[in-house]
Amino acid sequence: MAKNPDPSWRDGLRSLHPDEFPQLDALLGEVFRPGMPQEYPHIYTPDDTANLRVVVDGGEVVAHIGTIRRYASILGCAVKVASLGGVATHPEHRGKGHATALFADTMRDCREDGVDFIVVSGYRKIYHRYGCRYVGRDWDFAVEKERAADFADAGLEVRPVADADVPALAAIYQREPVRWLRPPSDFHNALRGHVMNRPAEVVGIYENGHLRAYVMQGPQQKGDEAHQSLLELAGDRRSVVGALGLLIERGGFASLGLHVLGCDELLRDLLEERGLEGKPAHTSGTVTLVNFVQFMERLRPHFAEALGLEAAADMVFRQRGEQLVFGFGGDQLVAPDQGAAVELIFGTTDGREAELLDGSGRAGEALRQILPLPGLWYGPNYV
Repeated sequence: MAKNPDPSWRDGLRSLHPDEFPQLDALLGEVFRPGMPQEYPHIYTPDDTANLRVVVDGGEVVAHIGTIRRYASILGCAVKVASLGGVATHPEHRGKGHATALFADTMRDCREDGVDFIVVSGYRKIYHRYGCRYVGRDWDFAVEKERAADFADAGLEVRPVADADVPALAAIYQREPVRWLRPPSDFHNALRGHVMNRPAEVVGIYENGHLRAYVMQGPQQKGDEAHQSLLELAGDRRSVVGALGLLIERGGFASLGLHVLGCDELLRDLLEERGLEGKPAHTSGTVTLVNFVQFMERLRPHFAEALGLEAAADMVFRQRGEQLVFGFGGDQLVAPDQGAAVELIFGTTDGREAELLDGSGRAGEALRQILPLPGLWYGPNYV
């Protein structure tokens, strides 16, 4: 159940009052673009403003940070994640520390709310100070229009889906090993035509009339030609690969890009079998830890699958000031700060976390078997 907004009308840092929603709309319109809240109904609604934190000065909303909080499933383990975005300060009020105060306040509130980690839509120095890092060992691929015929398998059909298809879309998405635990409203919002900061369309991939997979696709800026990228995909990987050319032909696109999670080895293999070469990529947004020990404890079922019950039970996690400690078999790996720890947990494209793993004895050996974790991809849960 959503928390009630702060009842105070005083100036300062607090939750947005529902009556102030037009002011927030105007602020986001000036800093980003007009109508931005309407693009993200999953977070910007006057009916639930507790997680819309603002600074009010002289009765005016002058700065803002918003979060939406969802549980997610990572390799069968339920964790709590906050998506953070909409960081905005009115031009006349910049340089006063409002964004820093809001970020610190949001970290505190997320910690008290049991959030394990935060995904932030972007990178700024202020985010870096709070441990936000680009992480993940993912891949980016692209199919050019000249090769569309090589990715247009017989027997497949692509067509838009509608609200009536949401139960089927949700059933497909719920089989993904790394996913958000979404209410149906997240899918309905995506069908309104906006996903991950751009106009989008949700398209089903059918075989003999049966929905095998779906994609969410939106424009990608590349010169004057029309390019598209998949903002989310779910379902049968062979059907997805076999429909990429159909999507290009349907839209008349110059190319179609797709992001492949590092754990999705099947999709990567299928794309490479058809002659594509991927480029290393990080997950969407930057990531910072909020409740390190709690996060690790929630992942113990995954650790047990990889190491065995006894070995997983022998793992110890502690936070010692700025340091985050991973213990196993009498040895320790000590991450000097949150940034280093989040890079270790989710991995990096250049493998810099290897320096921590080397020389950490049995602790490093165990962590090599259970890390890195796959990162979450935003899809409709972007803020």
